[in-house]
Amino acid sequence: MTSVNAGVLIGLDWGTTSLRAHLLDSDGQVLDRRSSAEGILADQKGGFAETFQRVTGGWFDVLPSVPVVASGMITSRNGWVETPYVSVPAGIDELASSLVPFDVSPSCTIHFVCGMDQDPPGGTPDIMRGEETQIVGCLSPGCSSLAKGAAGLFVMPGTHSKWISVCEGNLDRFDTYMTGEVFAVLKEHSILGRLMETGGGPMTGGFERGVSARLDSEASLLRHIFSSRTLALFDRLEPGEIADYLSGLLIGEEVRSAMRDFDGKDDGDSSVTIVGSGALTDRYRVALALAGITAAPAPEDAAARGHFSIARQAGLIDG
Repeated sequence: MTSVNAGVLIGLDWGTTSLRAHLLDSDGQVLDRRSSAEGILADQKGGFAETFQRVTGGWFDVLPSVPVVASGMITSRNGWVETPYVSVPAGIDELASSLVPFDVSPSCTIHFVCGMDQDPPGGTPDIMRGEETQIVGCLSPGCSSLAKGAAGLFVMPGTHSKWISVCEGNLDRFDTYMTGEVFAVLKEHSILGRLMETGGGPMTGGFERGVSARLDSEASLLRHIFSSRTLALFDRLEPGEIADYLSGLLIGEEVRSAMRDFDGKDDGDSSVTIVGSGALTDRYRVALALAGITAAPAPEDAAARGHFSIARQAGLIDG
């Protein structure tokens, strides 16, 4: 229990489908970690408080008054405590000053991080919860090459991917792309899925083919995605490659659109930091490379680093 004794903060990254808890030391290093599939949409037996106490069990026996910072969809209307949004442009100062405290018990207070929104004149609103904390973690000392005053672009692959630009340490703008959800709907609930053979294996060449086809096409995406079926019907696309080809078309369109909107062009000569891990992140790395864009990995435990930075800025821990 020696390492637990050195803990100064608990960070909760509590999303729609999972909960990740980190115990951090005074340098922001992870001493211990816990995870659970009990996201906010899971059956919370006994409620969020019981889930929280079970997942963090043992830490409070040693550190009964350790502060807690939580971010993610747990702060949404369907979560534990709904927090307001902080509007962009904003950064760590605004997030730290807007923490929402909630007393779980007389000795335990959770400080919930607000999400962020943007509502540009003449445009449409957008929102995020949790991603802002990860970006703060990516910008923490020793984790980023973005010096004060520099600009950077981040992509966070997922069911709803986020593209976020940073300028002078602030989150300046972000856009949401429903790429993952659109792929799932087309695959499971449209005629495009009828010919697909999916075995859960590694990414096939169909993905690169789909990305390249979309990057080089001026056709409407709604027209282009039907080629996922016609190429297979004409024996020009193997059944085991159809899903990857469709995925490539959609991610290729996302990359092209995002780089045009954020960078003013879609002809490469740019760099993007990918926040995340796993097979989906690998797809974005491949797609960015095909677009001539340098992809850099984000630091590990970005959310935990963000929790630590926000807590220190808010005066919850020394630093």
